[in-house]
Amino acid sequence: MIYRPPERRSRLADWSRTLGAFAVPLLVIAVIGHRFGRFATDPAVVLVACAFALAALALLCGLAALAVIWRDGRPGAGHAVVGLIWAALVLTPAAALVWQWVAHPRLVDLSTDALDPPLFHAAAFERAGRANTVRPPDSEERARLRALVPDVVSRRYSIGSDLLFSVVRRQVEAEGWTVAELQAPRGDGDRGRIEAVARSLIFGFRDDVVLRVLPEPSGARIDLRSSTRWGIHDLGRGARRIRAFLEDLDKAVVDTYGR
Repeated sequence: MIYRPPERRSRLADWSRTLGAFAVPLLVIAVIGHRFGRFATDPAVVLVACAFALAALALLCGLAALAVIWRDGRPGAGHAVVGLIWAALVLTPAAALVWQWVAHPRLVDLSTDALDPPLFHAAAFERAGRANTVRPPDSEERARLRALVPDVVSRRYSIGSDLLFSVVRRQVEAEGWTVAELQAPRGDGDRGRIEAVARSLIFGFRDDVVLRVLPEPSGARIDLRSSTRWGIHDLGRGARRIRAFLEDLDKAVVDTYGR
């Protein structure tokens, strides 16, 4: 009887499956924990980075395992494929983040008024430690931002500031933003402001938003400023938020007042 030693399973395939199996729940725990306030931003970001790193290792191990299996005919292809699937599940959002980083101009604070941005009041008490400052960017940085997003500008309407403020307030509520401070106009010709907190859809990053309604001779104008509390890139959230809000406000003003 001829002795045939058992074929050795590819250890790389086993590592790929194990690393991928750890990466997926680690990412889910980090996202859910941050979204519902269980984790602060810094440790949550560290966990996400660890999940991405584990997924990248799982991907490399899985590809190397398949190459060895193809060459030597070892068992373990199933484990390698499972590892690659886990890696793909984690690295897909990582790739989306990289694309957003590259596709959008790098900014953390954007205002429709580059000369006199609205100021934050309540946010100054919320930002501490490693949070970004509430001070507006300097004039040089504001000029750079205006060149990068020239369409993000003030909106003017031919209605009084009190009427415009009432529509703005309803729109803020419709957006689901958490109002931190509100100062309503006492009548036409008076100014008003709303300070609120908006959160990103999945990870739940907190961005501060301030809206300022000013009276003008022919009606009223609104300015918005969006500022992210954490990081060096808002991945385009500020510009998208301002554009979407103003587009919805245009429709709301027309629907309410016909102009």
